[in-house]
Amino acid sequence: MEVLGNTLTAIATEKAGIIKPNCVVVSSPQVAEAAAVIEQTCRNRQAKLVRVGSDVTWQSLGFDANQQSLRVKGRLGSYQLSIPLLGQHQMDNAATAVAALEVLVERGFAISGESIAKGLAQVNWPGRLQVLGRHPLLVVDGAHNPYSAGKLRQALEQYFKFDRAILIIGVSSDKDLAGMVSELSPLFDEVIATHSIHPRALATASIVAEFHRQGVAARATEDISSALPLALTLAGENDLICVTGSLFVVAGAIEQAEHLVPRLQQ
Repeated sequence: MEVLGNTLTAIATEKAGIIKPNCVVVSSPQVAEAAAVIEQTCRNRQAKLVRVGSDVTWQSLGFDANQQSLRVKGRLGSYQLSIPLLGQHQMDNAATAVAALEVLVERGFAISGESIAKGLAQVNWPGRLQVLGRHPLLVVDGAHNPYSAGKLRQALEQYFKFDRAILIIGVSSDKDLAGMVSELSPLFDEVIATHSIHPRALATASIVAEFHRQGVAARATEDISSALPLALTLAGENDLICVTGSLFVVAGAIEQAEHLVPRLQQ
């Protein structure tokens, strides 16, 4: 926001600067305010716009703990896909990838439907609703703004079953912490504030203070190396531990989990 602006219109206007005259633009689903900017920019620059959600659509075919299946109806064909990523937003992403690949096909690239399905089935995106352990359930996600925090909460509620939920959160100092706390706090029974090794990391005390301002008690830890073991002592086998707020914190949790695998009972 310090660079791009404080409103969706301002941010979308900056992002739409990538649109070149007479090109093809593929857009994932957007809120109305951002979509209007993209559409107007395309008209001004005589660029063709392909919209996921109208020109290209998808239908969920189900999911399990490791993957989800969907059918994408593109402009050139229909594709039955399986992606090893969870979250409804990842189906939007998959459909957007298909839409972009179809543009390449129209430009002469030899990309078959089978190749598209094979490629998406092999996607690996560490730190995005990544499951590191099962008993207790340990999930990490690099949500770092209120919108992505809200999507994370929705995905945890939709894709996983658990008794109690424990949040480990550490954020960078330039993020909207108040908005993230508002989105996340309704789901969690325990909150552990932590700190990454990155120089922009917000002090743990500031995170605890923001949760307190919103009526939520939070425990303070020095870093993820102490936060994750603490969470494990608080969690039962059927509970959820979610690490989020910063990709730096998530990276630390992934590294820590490698040493805690026996305790996670994967």
